[in-house]
Amino acid sequence: MNPYIESFVRKTHFHHHRLFHGPKRKIMTYRKCIKKFSIYRVTGFAVGKINLGTLDILELQGKLQGEEEALNRRIIDKKISTINQRNEFRSFFFFLEKEYPEDYQHLPFLKSERPDFILRYKREVIGIEITEAIDAGDAQQRAKIYESELRGRRAGEIEEYVDQTPAMAVLGKSKISLEKLIAKRIKDKKEKFEDFQRVDREILIIIANHHEFQGSGDIETMRKALERKGPLKEAPFSLVVMNLIHGIYAHFYWERDKVILHKKPGNREIIPEFSEARIRRKNPWKKT
Repeated sequence: MNPYIESFVRKTHFHHHRLFHGPKRKIMTYRKCIKKFSIYRVTGFAVGKINLGTLDILELQGKLQGEEEALNRRIIDKKISTINQRNEFRSFFFFLEKEYPEDYQHLPFLKSERPDFILRYKREVIGIEITEAIDAGDAQQRAKIYESELRGRRAGEIEEYVDQTPAMAVLGKSKISLEKLIAKRIKDKKEKFEDFQRVDREILIIIANHHEFQGSGDIETMRKALERKGPLKEAPFSLVVMNLIHGIYAHFYWERDKVILHKKPGNREIIPEFSEARIRRKNPWKKT
């Protein structure tokens, strides 16, 4: 076994556990999730950089150069994280980069439950809940693919493979449309948000790695569908829909019987219906 890969995996496991399984409610930033390792042996050295949240390998040098697939396989074998947990962080970091392009690497956040993340931007505390527009058939197929011979590939390639060969289509059944999947997720979260920790503003992120949402024209199609069906009406959150494979991102909110698309992420005024801060049940930044 390659000793450099073994050492890299052990270091990744150690720092991942220390960052995410140490004291609860630890304040993090994107920068804190980026870890660089140096590995020295008699035969040489290696340098690697990894995102501990997504477990995406960012840089390999020396004896590790070109070992991305072998490292991915070993990390998955160690079961440090699941593809769902990785996608949760990928979508959250993508959201930060799109909404706050100048500050996203340094914004403080908490990894939480109900909602999944709590973000502080200036004087505003924002709750971020993340879900995925995927039916049961595709979810089961992806789990099998992820543990199969494709497991060493990057997550985006696995996601794209799943979307191209949906399990429901293989079974001869009609696949659920993205529009219906998103409406279902919104409905489910509207019911559950009442039990979530109170913050100043809530945002629901839906990961939609679908062929129906992979171009700029699909954003307007989605906006019209949300406006026509009205699932966002009276929702306690605004809605972000993103395709992590193709880098498509849209942030929608409901205002006066219309669905509005944010035109300038990161440089907008607070949405009117969310401008009045709610009374929080407890301070999310207080150490427990």
